[in-house]
Amino acid sequence: MKTFIQKQLNKFKQLSLMQQLFCILIVSGVIVFVVMVPLVNHNLNQMIDTQMYEDLENEQDNIIESDYAVNLRQSKRIFHFSYDVASNSITSSNMADTRIMSEAASQVVSQLDEEALEKNDYVKGKMKLPDGTYYYRVRKSSSTVYLISITSSEYSEDFIRLVNSNIVYIQYLFFGVLALIIILWVLTLISPLNRIKQYIEDMKERKGGTLNVAGNDEIGLIASSLQVAYTELLDQEKQKEEMIHNISHDLKTPIAIIKTYGQAIKDDVYPYGDKDSSIDVILENADRLESKVKSLLYLNRLDYLGTQDTSSSSTNMKELIEKVVSQIDTNKSIFTTLDEVSFIGEEEHWRVVIENLLENEKRYAKTNIQITLKEDYLEIYNDGEPIDIDKIDDLFNPYVKGVKGQFGLGLSIVSKTVKLYGYKVEAKNLSEGVSFVISK
Repeated sequence: MKTFIQKQLNKFKQLSLMQQLFCILIVSGVIVFVVMVPLVNHNLNQMIDTQMYEDLENEQDNIIESDYAVNLRQSKRIFHFSYDVASNSITSSNMADTRIMSEAASQVVSQLDEEALEKNDYVKGKMKLPDGTYYYRVRKSSSTVYLISITSSEYSEDFIRLVNSNIVYIQYLFFGVLALIIILWVLTLISPLNRIKQYIEDMKERKGGTLNVAGNDEIGLIASSLQVAYTELLDQEKQKEEMIHNISHDLKTPIAIIKTYGQAIKDDVYPYGDKDSSIDVILENADRLESKVKSLLYLNRLDYLGTQDTSSSSTNMKELIEKVVSQIDTNKSIFTTLDEVSFIGEEEHWRVVIENLLENEKRYAKTNIQITLKEDYLEIYNDGEPIDIDKIDDLFNPYVKGVKGQFGLGLSIVSKTVKLYGYKVEAKNLSEGVSFVISK
């Protein structure tokens, strides 16, 4: 049974939204007809039964409280009979045609439960005769006489049929209006969804275009997010193309030198004067290639780490900075103000960040470098020239180089690493010098 339901649900999910809506409306209509109509009919029957018994009771009260003989009459389709136990006789209201009612009264008398009547003062019920259903109420009016009141259900049945038909019409009218409203609402959903679908198709084919979906509902938010994602995708592709172009350019020169010098040495020609000097040129360019490849591999590794949980480790930044500063080779003065602080992340990654920033500072500082470490805050200052305004916003993108830059990957590695651990990095031009600030 479970498998069958799952199959039907899978088939349902494969339908379009409009087809799903029509299926839901059809099922809802069947449920309304199968459940609501019988329920309404049942409640109406209960209401009518209560009303009919109340009418019988009121008529009997009027008869007993007034002149019994005078008021033994037909009223509001109610027939009254007096049954004398002593003589076993039934007296009717002597109306024109009471044969059917007399038969009904006789049947009531035949099934009369005197013990129940003594206990409750009255008995009531319904009985079926060949010509229809009748309500009755029996009440003891004296020690030997019972008042029997009977009425036909014909009126109540006509009333129930009329009410039922009106209710059915009202239900289906309401259901039809509701269905129309829902269909129009779904159409308002389908239209922006179709525009989003077309926009995605255009994205796949790089056609560009705009996505005009107004509103702050879920669909509007999805459309806005999709446009932002597409813009970021285009930016990433542009950066990727620029990176490939720059990598090709940066690798081409050292490879050409290595090939040229290698071929020259093979021919016993030493372009740089002697064999050792020429080989040193080859080794220097090989080192450049190795450094470039390591940087590219490290960038790729950071992209992979971005998909992992990176919040489980921490690094003592004071110890790390002191260690890196003690090992750095520079003729610039380095001053430090370091609190006992830990940052989230692996020590090796933060080491690369500090080394890259200090290498950058070494190239641009005139005389001194200052490092300040506080809780969730690291600032590295140099007293060099300010950064060009047109480059400061793109400084952390791959292959954006300063005047004295080398590969254009160092600061990009810094940016990706700090973002990996929930920090941010920014460059600031000061009145005298430049600061690189990492903060939470």
